[in-house]
Amino acid sequence: MDPSKPNDPRVNQGQPIPRSRPADDEVLEGEIIDRGVPLGRPRTGPQPPPSPPPAPPQRGNTRRVVLLILAGAALLICLGGSITAYVLYDKATEPDRSTPEGVIEQYVDLKFNIRDDSRAKLFECPSADVADLDQTLNDVKALEARFSTSATIRPGSFAVSANGNEADVSSTLNIVVTESNGGQSITEQKWQFHLSKTRTWLLCKAEKLS
Repeated sequence: MDPSKPNDPRVNQGQPIPRSRPADDEVLEGEIIDRGVPLGRPRTGPQPPPSPPPAPPQRGNTRRVVLLILAGAALLICLGGSITAYVLYDKATEPDRSTPEGVIEQYVDLKFNIRDDSRAKLFECPSADVADLDQTLNDVKALEARFSTSATIRPGSFAVSANGNEADVSSTLNIVVTESNGGQSITEQKWQFHLSKTRTWLLCKAEKLS
């Protein structure tokens, strides 16, 4: 008996004729479905959620990164400039101890005029004998206090006798005192200096001759 032949006398005319489902398993109109059979397309398992769309580029983040890079570059430039300025300043203020006469000039200015004993010691040997210079400084201070005046010390010409790392320098120290009438009086003293060189020249002994 073939149900697909409705004119066949063996077919029960009141029985519904089953129909083939299409390929996508959709339910056909008039189709008889047994109880418990799910409608629609069969599912093989849970479907993953759709992927979210890619986030648009963050303008704020890009700008922040650019600003950080620029700030870092500016900091490096400032640091480089500061280091360069420090090196140049250090070289400009470094004591010049390359010659015996240069050492004496700077030493006399620091000790008598600027009166910075700590900086003056940068030009002295570790066990320098400068007692005569200390006494002369005390005499100058007493003179200034007595007459309410000021005095400056200026080295005169130099006669240098060097032998390897040792040098003897003959020179004069001119004590210039300002008088009450605005004039100046000058007292000349003769001195003998002995210097020694390791890396630079240093004053080791100063002797007042007259």
